[in-house]
Amino acid sequence: MQPPGRERPPSSSSSSSPPLLSKRIRLIRREDDDGGETTGSVALVSPLENDDLVADSLLFLPALPSSLLRASLVCKRWCRVLSNPRFLRDFRAHHGNPPLLGLFYCNWGRIIFTPMLDPPDEIPPRRFALGVAASARLLSCNHGRLLIHNEAEGHFLVWDPVTGELCRIPTPPWFRPNDIMFSIDGAVVCASTDQGHVHGACHSDPFRIVIVAGDGDRFYGCSYSSETKAWGNLFSEMRPPHIRKVRAPTCSKVFWNSIFSLIIWGKLVIVEFDWARQNLALIDAPYELGFYDFIGDRCQFLMKPSDGGGISFIVQEAFTVRVWKRKPDGDGVATWMLANTIDMNSLLSLGLPADSWVRLLILALDDDGNVLFKMFNSRVVFMVNLESREFKKLPETYPFIVGHPFSSFYTPGMHINTGRADEAQNILGL
Repeated sequence: MQPPGRERPPSSSSSSSPPLLSKRIRLIRREDDDGGETTGSVALVSPLENDDLVADSLLFLPALPSSLLRASLVCKRWCRVLSNPRFLRDFRAHHGNPPLLGLFYCNWGRIIFTPMLDPPDEIPPRRFALGVAASARLLSCNHGRLLIHNEAEGHFLVWDPVTGELCRIPTPPWFRPNDIMFSIDGAVVCASTDQGHVHGACHSDPFRIVIVAGDGDRFYGCSYSSETKAWGNLFSEMRPPHIRKVRAPTCSKVFWNSIFSLIIWGKLVIVEFDWARQNLALIDAPYELGFYDFIGDRCQFLMKPSDGGGISFIVQEAFTVRVWKRKPDGDGVATWMLANTIDMNSLLSLGLPADSWVRLLILALDDDGNVLFKMFNSRVVFMVNLESREFKKLPETYPFIVGHPFSSFYTPGMHINTGRADEAQNILGL
């Protein structure tokens, strides 16, 4: 995220200027009378007639829903270049991270999408809408897919909002719905192994479901592969006594090849399931944090990857955010250190008195590692990079206190199962 000078438009890897569309000189080589090759007259060739040069220039378009759609209307040549799969791969690689399109929320059998972009890039909420069972729970949104758990009917749903593809996955055979399963958290991630793959348009790529769960005796970790269409090995750890699950407005987090979930049994513990190494481990949270810090929404928490490696554990109380980092020391022993304390009232220029009853909420963590905050009594959402303290206010508002950020390279009308033939016309204002 670019420094906003306090507030600036979101970052983009396309900060440099596009190449100049100047005319290029092409030398014409021909044979002389002796059969040798000589350089003859020159010809002026417009780069607008060269697909490669046009593609190089169009890479610098913003990675927003309307950009490629509008550019494709300029002429047939541009339309041909923009629809080339090679260009689309290069376009995603050039930008690196897909834009944040909006947030998802599950409310009594409805998956609700709230757009976070201004027109003409705003996606209508009805475009990404899904009806599910009233008891279903939205667990995560990663790499352009959503994971929904229907415990009553014993299955997971993996949904791609862009293509409309919906996959129903039975719960693992070891999952016993009649037993007391105190918690189940999970995520869906892209399982592509292609070199140079950029997440954000993983519609045809394989996926993996990873879950952590627990019952009266043990913790469990397991993963499902869409390639094998089967659940893998089950890993477990004994449950310490008097354990309780923290219920908070943030979900489990996935980064690297692990899923992290917070539990509590008198002290805070993080359950990490590394599906690549096939390992389930317990990590003590910062020791200064106590059980009652998480009762009655006194504090909120978030786990995220640290810049340079390791885990960051974020604790937010009122308008104070503390960032703890866990990294190995010289002996290879990982320990927690308080890395940063941030006064969000001052950073966001909220101007609220110290005794204000207004609360600041951690809404979510986006794919770029930015934390989304919102006021409890307001719909305004702030995107904050806690490492650099750069922030921006998102252009649209959000009514809920829980959200799952949805980021994707999305161009209306480019996918088969769009569900609405007029979406391109809506973006273009036709």
